[in-house]
Amino acid sequence: MKDETRESKEAQEEKEKKAGAAPASGEGLESAPGEGAASASGGGATPGSKSPVGPDAGKAVGPDAGSDAAAPGAETDGHPGPGEAEAEDPRERRRRELHRLTKKELEDQMLELEEKLAEAQARAREYLEDAQRQKAELENYRKRMIREQTRIVEQANRNLIAGLLPVIDNLEKALEACQDREDPLAKGVRMVYEQFMDILRKEGLEEINPRGHPFDPAECEAVMTVVSDDHEDETVVEVHQKGYRYKGSLLRPARATVSKC
Repeated sequence: MKDETRESKEAQEEKEKKAGAAPASGEGLESAPGEGAASASGGGATPGSKSPVGPDAGKAVGPDAGSDAAAPGAETDGHPGPGEAEAEDPRERRRRELHRLTKKELEDQMLELEEKLAEAQARAREYLEDAQRQKAELENYRKRMIREQTRIVEQANRNLIAGLLPVIDNLEKALEACQDREDPLAKGVRMVYEQFMDILRKEGLEEINPRGHPFDPAECEAVMTVVSDDHEDETVVEVHQKGYRYKGSLLRPARATVSKC
């Protein structure tokens, strides 16, 4: 039993010696990964030193380990990363693009922009002229509509007042009949007539009473003539029916007797 233990110890020692002598000999062996980095950091391996064996073999140890690897998102070629490109101001990007253009390219772009500006200004002038013309047409249309509406209203009032003229004639005859009377009925007829005529005068009605004036065929109609030495020739001697004007235009001519010498 003791002999077997001694033989196993000797075999173990021989294996350890062989394992220690193998790196020093260098015959037919390849360097393990990471030995170059370890020798560089440690100043070189001495002959006979043991190489690390196990899962950590070939890994670099020290503060400089992994210094050549680039960090994620770090600039490696002088260009901005994806996040910085998205946040970049478009004006700055356009400014850099213009800096890279040649003089001829800049002149071509300037000529193109000048042509576009001239076209835009021409269109703007055309639109302005169209707008001014449409504004003038609209203003003329508005004035035309106002005149037309005024004419329609005046024509309606003219027809209404023309229909009231016989009523005025009858009221005047009633006043002549009760001229010397002072009873309430006569007073009431006078008040109605005066109030009625005031309203019509405010609307533009004017009386034509040519009695004692020269005869005017434009506003007076001669129903008969008389020879009179007391009046000049062509003078209105008597008015049978008054005439009226509405807002300056003849509504009804007066009917009268004219003197002849």
